[in-house]
Amino acid sequence: MTRLILDRSLTIVFQPIFDVSEESILGYEALTRLPPDSLINNPEHLFNLANKVGMLSELELHCRKLAINRFAQLKLNGLLFLNVSPCTLSQADHPKGETLNLLKCAGIAPDRVVIEITEQFEAKDNQILKQSLEHYRELGFKIAIDDLGTGHSGLKQWSELRPDIVKIDRYFISGCHQNIVKRELLRTIFELGTATGVSIIAEGIELNEEFLLLEKMGMQFAQGFLLSKPAEFPDVGLPDGLSLRHIGPNKIIKDNNLFELEKLITYVMPVSIDEVCSEVYQIFKKSAQIQSIAVIDQNQKPIGVIYRDTLAEIFSSDYGHALYDKKPITNLMSNLPFIADISASIDDVSNLVTDNIHFDLRPEFIVVDNGKYVGVASIRSLLKIMTEQKIQHAQHANPLTMLPGNIVIEQKIMQLLANKQTFSMAYFDLNHFKPFNDLYGYGEGDVVIRLVADVLSKVCSKAFVGHVGGDDFVVLFQCADSEFDCKKVLEIFEQRINSIFKPEHLAQGGYFSVSRKGNKEWFSLMSLSCGIIHPNVNIVQSHLDVANLASEAKKMAKKMKAGEVYIQPTLNINVASELDGSRA
Repeated sequence: MTRLILDRSLTIVFQPIFDVSEESILGYEALTRLPPDSLINNPEHLFNLANKVGMLSELELHCRKLAINRFAQLKLNGLLFLNVSPCTLSQADHPKGETLNLLKCAGIAPDRVVIEITEQFEAKDNQILKQSLEHYRELGFKIAIDDLGTGHSGLKQWSELRPDIVKIDRYFISGCHQNIVKRELLRTIFELGTATGVSIIAEGIELNEEFLLLEKMGMQFAQGFLLSKPAEFPDVGLPDGLSLRHIGPNKIIKDNNLFELEKLITYVMPVSIDEVCSEVYQIFKKSAQIQSIAVIDQNQKPIGVIYRDTLAEIFSSDYGHALYDKKPITNLMSNLPFIADISASIDDVSNLVTDNIHFDLRPEFIVVDNGKYVGVASIRSLLKIMTEQKIQHAQHANPLTMLPGNIVIEQKIMQLLANKQTFSMAYFDLNHFKPFNDLYGYGEGDVVIRLVADVLSKVCSKAFVGHVGGDDFVVLFQCADSEFDCKKVLEIFEQRINSIFKPEHLAQGGYFSVSRKGNKEWFSLMSLSCGIIHPNVNIVQSHLDVANLASEAKKMAKKMKAGEVYIQPTLNINVASELDGSRA
């Protein structure tokens, strides 16, 4: 231990942290690496051992010195993230002023340094810890909490330490695109960060799907092997071929419904929070077209909105001028503007408009991109787009169920394949539907078809539900809930279909009807079958390949017992490549 510290055999590597919205590097996290011949093969084990023998403070200070000097030597831009254990800061004998002296010698300003509180070792005295961090903050340092969601405190630290930055533990990032619990927790953390003005960094990103999901949730800062690995000579810009907006080898195809909001935006120059009311009033007087102006803070984040009619009414009298001319516009702005993110779908924005009574709804609303102001859009334009989409939907929907038909289903599948987005597809089909139709009549057959559509729409509300035609339906899942939801569909359908059968048929478990050959045969009660496929998006090339896979799954599903779901084995996924080769 002493040798590792004294003979300077430790080295420092840096991992970039990226600003997704700006497509730039926010800063670098300094990480310690051991020499190849070290008996301790893991830095975490080294720090654990140092803590046990009472040398953690000395080890961290040594690593801090190495990191600061190396950062200065490499002339890296942006912020320097230094890992610090809370237990060392909470020690009464913790050396004061050492970090500041090291920075002065290296020529690095304190406001470029982030003290990153790790969760590895618990602080023994929280009061001393808070005092130490407050001292750092007064000197200009920024404070970050590392590994939110693990360790000893989590949200309690967030509340008590009031950090500038919070880093989400990689456990919640890993596989988040396939785990609904992780997704909802991440969504809550991003929302909490926005509400409290705290920057959130998602660390440990290793998959394209993880990045794309996090970006959709509003992630602004990202770190992980997918973007850049720790290195002695780290990237000073975006790595070659990497675009944070279109990450991975394939360009992202935007869903028209998701990005229609961009077409509605009109840029109206916002005003800052310290602008006086009389100046804002003059802006309205000079431009009759402007009905509202966003009020933004120093980070371009909208915090309110001021309306023309509000100022016009107040400044219609001399008393109003005398009272508010020199007052900040924040005195008159609405604190509850309706704000929509540019990535939100038209449907989501429309639902917010109609369902949420807490916002101050006027003819216009504010649009942001990752929290930053980009312009305003009108409710009237939003409603116009909604009407056009409903008309288009009706044109391509199945007339019986009004669910998306084949054209929309094919477009959705091709979009997922082009974007390399992992998905599952469930194929639902009614067993013995023709005999039921012949015996009960087409009217009752339509009732059953609508019943299937209703059950699918309610149980799979977060997925894409389509009606291929007749008694065939598909559901596209982009989460890990497909098997659970499909079993639920079969269970509910079985419960509800019993009310349609005649009592004697229920008692007998079936009925006589005409077969496809024209013969009178015995058929068991109609049931719903389901087959699930997991197309390999790196192999499958078109919706036709997916359809072929689904057709095989449908055949196998019909052989299953009632209520059982057929899941296509992984080995069969590569059928798509064979199908593609057979067409050559």
